[in-house]
Amino acid sequence: MKKIFLSLLAVFGLATAHADEGMWLLKLMDEQHLADSLRKAGLQLDPSELYNEHAPSMRDVVGIFGNGCTGEIISKDGLVLTNNHCGFSYVHAMSDLKHNYLQDGFFAKSRAEELRVPDLTFTFVVRIVDVTQEVEAEAKKQNADDYRMQSHSFLNDLAEKMRKKSDLAKRKGMTMRIVPYFGGNRFFAFYEQEYTDVRLVVNPPQQVAQFGFNQDNWMWPRHNADFAVFRVYADRNGQPADYHKNNIPLRCKKWMPISLKGVNKGDYTMVMGFPGSTSRYLTTSQVRLRTESINAPINLAGEAELKFMKALMDSDKAMSLKYAEDYMSLGNVVKNYGGMNESVKKTGLLDIKAEEERAFRAFAAQSGKPEYQNIIERIDSLVEAVKDTLHDYNLLRYTFGAQKFKAKAELAETFGTALGKKIQGTASKKEKGADERARQNLVKHFEEDLANLDIDYDRRKMHLLAPYWQQHHRLEMQPSFAKQDMTSYFDTLYTTSAFRSKEAFERKYLSTDNWEDFGNDPLFDHRKALLKAINSYRPAIDRYQRRAAELNRIYVRGLCEMYNWSKSPDANFTLRMTYGSVKPYSPRDAVFYDWKTSLKGMFEKENPNDPDYVVDEKLRRLYLEKAYGRYADQNGELPTCFLSNNDITGGNSGSAVLNANGELIGLAFDGNIESLSSDLRFNPALQRCINNDIRFVLFVIDVYGGSKYVIDELEIRE
Repeated sequence: MKKIFLSLLAVFGLATAHADEGMWLLKLMDEQHLADSLRKAGLQLDPSELYNEHAPSMRDVVGIFGNGCTGEIISKDGLVLTNNHCGFSYVHAMSDLKHNYLQDGFFAKSRAEELRVPDLTFTFVVRIVDVTQEVEAEAKKQNADDYRMQSHSFLNDLAEKMRKKSDLAKRKGMTMRIVPYFGGNRFFAFYEQEYTDVRLVVNPPQQVAQFGFNQDNWMWPRHNADFAVFRVYADRNGQPADYHKNNIPLRCKKWMPISLKGVNKGDYTMVMGFPGSTSRYLTTSQVRLRTESINAPINLAGEAELKFMKALMDSDKAMSLKYAEDYMSLGNVVKNYGGMNESVKKTGLLDIKAEEERAFRAFAAQSGKPEYQNIIERIDSLVEAVKDTLHDYNLLRYTFGAQKFKAKAELAETFGTALGKKIQGTASKKEKGADERARQNLVKHFEEDLANLDIDYDRRKMHLLAPYWQQHHRLEMQPSFAKQDMTSYFDTLYTTSAFRSKEAFERKYLSTDNWEDFGNDPLFDHRKALLKAINSYRPAIDRYQRRAAELNRIYVRGLCEMYNWSKSPDANFTLRMTYGSVKPYSPRDAVFYDWKTSLKGMFEKENPNDPDYVVDEKLRRLYLEKAYGRYADQNGELPTCFLSNNDITGGNSGSAVLNANGELIGLAFDGNIESLSSDLRFNPALQRCINNDIRFVLFVIDVYGGSKYVIDELEIRE
């Protein structure tokens, strides 16, 4: 048995982690012998410069940008580099027709011109602590099972208790979060300091930053400058403070130097950032559950809706503008899930997982630990019981759940109760005031949620999606209305509900005392039926999640022991480092993708009849003049993007790409579609990280945008 086990390890490379694989928690650098691997791969820095608990290191330079991206400090005065798409929603909120910073771009020419960005934060990691013993002790004290022990509520409550007792408790902006690792077998606390005065410095025009738009999403080659520059401001003591004109740029002890030497094939690369989520310790059946019961139903309905939207958008400019954000958002999900499923098939991932399970069973047999026996079969049984429920739950969310025409039940209840008391003469002075507030909230609901809703568009969308539910749901339980003729049902709903327009609502309810019929509007009945159906699936899904948390914890612990704890933990939006090299790839027979692009490729893609591929005219002039300043390569071309095989996922957007000397050479902004199954298992042959070349970034800031004061404060090494 031992010989079989060891031979499987050798064949599938299970004994040690692949050199390019892993989102490594640098806190575990010594424990996982990572420093030796980094040196062998080509790192020239002392590993302590990456992570050091007693002196400034890269840990102090890389932070959380906003709510879901990465940014890094690139000057001693708090300049932050991140992706344009990370700042997109913030810049959009700042823009109007007079100052369209999103489409026209923004380039400050001095610090006085830097713009306040409402609601934007930048968060630094201050300390990382292993709190496994504390979490397990608290779970035992509260008699919490594995599912609850890993829940946000449990961990957040414990984190707040521990933060208050910490020596960091009185520091401004200090928060603490506890995060599970290795399937809940270990827990680490992250002390993080949040700064709330972040200002816009540079944002390229949309045609430059997002050339290719959604069509190029997850595709290579790329030629867009997906970056933006912000600055963190603080009070006079360098501590977080809300926006104030007297705040000053944050003075930083460490920042990233920038290299203009360029990159070459095979060069060592590191990416530091906050990858969002991976699931690489799943069983074969759980991978199948992901692809067939989550990805597939969402893809099925999503693709239909995208085609419907695209046809309308292509035929009407107003519709194109109105639904552009919805189209891009849904397209991102559908393309991701569809690409993942296709990648799972093409890479034979289910077979690879099955071989890993064979190795685990051999390991379990020789381990002498009863909890590892039949653990895979127990997980398989759980999956079998929930697969149809999970499928229908997701199909329902992306068919009937895609409806925009909805009324908030809590507003209706509040308004109806207040209005009823008023009419009956039982309302107190306070309650009469509540009635007016409820009335105002309902009007606000129309203005915010329904005013821009195209009722006919939404009705036709329901006509389109209803058959997908009716033809593809697996279980008998479904919304009560789904058993009717869907065309006639939705026609009636959209034409009789008083919520169909503000005028209809005011006429029926606000201008009368017809409060008794208020709660009987057909839209309320429809929403109640839909929510009842959605909630009917939750008990089975919750049971699966609760039981799976217990079994997965055992299985992951066993896998980690089998690998001698040499593999990195799944991503969970905490600070990680990955290492690899600059590398091309070949996704299929007779197809080869080189590792770099240049600006001339943008003009080869140019299509004046496709809004996604219209070239910015100022950029065209600079290209024709070859006016690249000091940012051209040795052939006189302007490099735009390059590939590396760094292990990344969502959340890494905006992450710095560093060379062997710890110098900034690029900015990670996307991955390739062929590698989307790498969230389930890393594929070294196909996994690629798409990066902006830092020379392209600096060219846009300096030559194109004229923000020379930004260039002057950077540490640029030539």
